[in-house]
Amino acid sequence: MSYKHDIRATLFFVYCILLLACTVAYAQECSGAADCTSTDSPLGRARLLGMPQAIDTQNAEFENERFWNDHGSLVQQAWREWEMKHATTLSDFNNDVKERRWMNSSLLDAIDDAFANPSEESEAAVKSLWTNSGGRNQVLPKGVYATQLLSPSGVSYLRKLIDVASLSGIPTRRPNGMNRHGMIVDSNVYGAVPVQPLVETVEEIIDRILRPVGRMLFQDRIGCEDDLDYYAFTISYDGTEMSTMQSKDMDLKEHRDASVVTLNINLNLPEENYEGSEVFFRGYPAADSWSSDVFGTNSKDEDGGGTVTFSPGMAIIHLGAHRHGALPIMFDDSGNNSEGNQTSGKRFNLVVWLFGELGDVRIAPYSNDEQLTAKQRWHGCNQ
Repeated sequence: MSYKHDIRATLFFVYCILLLACTVAYAQECSGAADCTSTDSPLGRARLLGMPQAIDTQNAEFENERFWNDHGSLVQQAWREWEMKHATTLSDFNNDVKERRWMNSSLLDAIDDAFANPSEESEAAVKSLWTNSGGRNQVLPKGVYATQLLSPSGVSYLRKLIDVASLSGIPTRRPNGMNRHGMIVDSNVYGAVPVQPLVETVEEIIDRILRPVGRMLFQDRIGCEDDLDYYAFTISYDGTEMSTMQSKDMDLKEHRDASVVTLNINLNLPEENYEGSEVFFRGYPAADSWSSDVFGTNSKDEDGGGTVTFSPGMAIIHLGAHRHGALPIMFDDSGNNSEGNQTSGKRFNLVVWLFGELGDVRIAPYSNDEQLTAKQRWHGCNQ
């Protein structure tokens, strides 16, 4: 009996040692992660999938489509689990969304007044903040308007929210068919990031700013049914680490957006300097010249084209049909820009496209009689 007892005691002791060793190993493995999740959960299984590689830089809208058809539902379940695990952190972001701390106060006041009293006078106050001068003594191309949309805390808020989502370990889809680096922001698209505070902020920007301001600035191009749906995504251009340059997005070829109107917001923090990466625009697309634009005969700079240099929190708005692209971001191996300031060599932006139902993009102009009233621009077309 004593011999059997000794064997049992020894086995129990070995079991305890193994259990302790496994516990320590697990703790060490988890020490560098935001959380440790069982592979039996949707979040754990999604993290094991790995990130599908984005390779092509043109016509790549359906790259890795099979991956997303096979795993899209699991990824959405993973995001729901992730949000539950981070509910406390995300609740702080939700409070910022509700209080609109992220918006430039002057623009917020003018927008609120236009919603309360839509008229030519209140719209004039909003228009005065969307100028054809983008700061830094630059004159913007014809048909491109700029404003300081985000406050400094607003830029920081959005970047923190995007960074939190980026560290989730959940696979994300490339932002569009040309840019490889960034994320889609949407509650329904497979591979998009559906984090509630981020989606709500984007939809607040659309409902309070992009849709009414787009209708106001381009009255002959946008009607009631032309801007009801959206596609939102982040992009990044990276001029750092020369050895990995082939895998970075450093520029963007000339193109048109699949939108009736586009909003492009810079999300660089004030200390994140970069050189190059200006957005260039060709000539403003005339209302009756869609065919010449398609065939490339109406895209000369002398027809109103030019370039735009972003600053943190600055936003531009333009027609989706307005051909544009991004010049190369410069690689700086010294770590300093021409003014001697530290430079990250990266540009971060949030882009939102508006279009009609089922992706319809209207090109034909509206006559004066068909254009929306001020009340319709701000309160919708049932007014």
